[in-house]
Amino acid sequence: MSKSKYSYSSFWLDKSLFLNEGTTHVTDIERKSSDLIKLISYKRAISNFVTIVTGMPIKVTFDEVGSDSYTDGNEVVISSKMDDNEFDSTVGLALHEGSHIKLTDFEILRKMTRDNFLPSTIDVDYLCEKMNIKSDELSSVIYDELKDLLNIVEDRRIDNFVFNTAPGYRGYYESMYDKYFNAKIIDKGLKSSNYREETWDSYMFRIVNITNPNRDLNALKGLREIWNILDLKNINRLKTTLDAYEVAGAIYMVYAKNKIEVNDDESNSNKQGDNGSSEMSGDTQNESSEGGMSSDMNIDGEPTDGDNSDGLEKLNNSQLEQLRRAIEKQKKFQDGEVSKKKLNKTEKRKVDTLDKANIDIEIVGKDMTTPTWSNQKSGGTQVYIVRNFTKELVDTNEFSILTNSEHRISRNIDNIERGIQLGILLGKKLKTRNEERTLITPRMKSGKLSSNMIHEIGFGNFNIFERVLVNKTTPSVIHITIDASGSMSGLKWNNTQVAVVAIAKAASMTQNIDVVISYRSTTSRSDNYLPFILIAYDSRKDKFNKIQNTFKYIDTGGTTPEGLCFEAILKDVIGYSKGSDSYFINFSDGAPTFSNKTVSYEGHGAHEHTAVQVNKIRQAGINVLSYFITESHYGGDADAFRKMYGSDAKFINVTELGPLAKTLNSKFETNLTI
Repeated sequence: MSKSKYSYSSFWLDKSLFLNEGTTHVTDIERKSSDLIKLISYKRAISNFVTIVTGMPIKVTFDEVGSDSYTDGNEVVISSKMDDNEFDSTVGLALHEGSHIKLTDFEILRKMTRDNFLPSTIDVDYLCEKMNIKSDELSSVIYDELKDLLNIVEDRRIDNFVFNTAPGYRGYYESMYDKYFNAKIIDKGLKSSNYREETWDSYMFRIVNITNPNRDLNALKGLREIWNILDLKNINRLKTTLDAYEVAGAIYMVYAKNKIEVNDDESNSNKQGDNGSSEMSGDTQNESSEGGMSSDMNIDGEPTDGDNSDGLEKLNNSQLEQLRRAIEKQKKFQDGEVSKKKLNKTEKRKVDTLDKANIDIEIVGKDMTTPTWSNQKSGGTQVYIVRNFTKELVDTNEFSILTNSEHRISRNIDNIERGIQLGILLGKKLKTRNEERTLITPRMKSGKLSSNMIHEIGFGNFNIFERVLVNKTTPSVIHITIDASGSMSGLKWNNTQVAVVAIAKAASMTQNIDVVISYRSTTSRSDNYLPFILIAYDSRKDKFNKIQNTFKYIDTGGTTPEGLCFEAILKDVIGYSKGSDSYFINFSDGAPTFSNKTVSYEGHGAHEHTAVQVNKIRQAGINVLSYFITESHYGGDADAFRKMYGSDAKFINVTELGPLAKTLNSKFETNLTI
């Protein structure tokens, strides 16, 4: 990660978002913004950041082709292009717009036209006399100019909020203004002899860039007075948008009086070019403004005063064109018309679906060696974790183990039906976990009063109490993890799916066993392969019919990143164990084999890494059970399987009720009668 580009984002953003899969170190942000999952991760991170700074759950979204891009007081729209040159400025823009949502009263602008609403600092009688208009016309006549000035003042107020409440985040603002405001041609223009006539364009150019260290407060009449009215060192005195509106009105009056004075002087001198009347009546082409700032934020010292003498440099035609484009860029920013790369409608629908899938990215395997140098440690690899599985996710075609093939769906439906039948039988053997065992001890001297013994008081028997002992089964959580790699296809996959559905069905027939089912494989992202985990079912929030409706779309594909996936969900699995008996049940067909551009995961190193993750699960007090799936008698790499899972490795036919119930019985507290 280049410090110059990411010294701000790297402070808070998960480093997994910057992982460049083409190197062995976490150095750059993902280069291909076409990876929609990566974009969603960026959006989620920026959304969280905006929420932290503003204290509001502000929605952050990507723009869609054909829709407007602006802050409407409800949500922040960000660009779908976020490469290594864009990210910090995108964060800054999101913070800026989010802070407007928090602090700006958008009703002020609506009231200006609807209610002829003007700040008290506007001298209505003076302006109406000079413009020869009626008082009820004034608001609409000066609306554009007044709105521009309000946006500038409001921006200074908003910026001050972020700078004071989150001073560590100033870098994002600086990055944003570096992109949209701090061009060398702006500096050159401020020091030139151009834009020194009392026109609206000149005032706007100088006021918008009034925080630039190259400002010249002698460039225009009244510009120093405007500087004093803004009083940037005390900008926090402005608590509301209405306060900013009053300041904007005062600034407008300085401009208007100086413009009128200049026009009167020119008129008296019979000079040509007197367009003061039309300009003051709003006939010139104006742009609404939101203001800008220098990255130096130079507002503490005395302003740098230029010299209005003839010695100032005059820009040539080429420089004037550059300055015109730079000013136009500033105006577009001020208007909320910042160019933001949009998603097409298909991409937008896919992004919305992937966003709802609640996809996390974890970095694992940092201690694994790189493919090239056996003694060199890698920067780890990303693991994608999908936490909300839906049919819509299948239709995105983003993950290879999710299929729409009619043949495979038909086969999977058969597996689910067989699993349900087996699960009903297994559930009957688990039903004892539903039962509460109550032991009543009568004729006690203390305890609960027995209604059946009260009559014996008359016979001198005072042992009329009973003690009630209720034995309840501890709630259990079972995490079932399934190897969905290509080698699991065929009979192995059929048998595994039957067993998994059976366990889930049996648990659904009890009141105190919850089941979480995850599938692990790999996914192709950009030009690389990454481990992938699908949390397909969680009985704590899903009904059993989700298995019937969605498991038919799950199939095999990819390779086997066994321990890498275990490491990625380790926090989840350990979290399940709090306050309950917890079980980790694995289905796989042998040794892990996986590699990509940052991790070589195979052989002894992969076996050891997997064993370490399994031991971490055991050390958390979680019972482990691992089924070796094969089409023949054992087969595969059974020795490696034993090394990884030890005595918890089981070699049975998982579709036979007896062996399945017996192995489960070895872990569960309840007694399963076979």
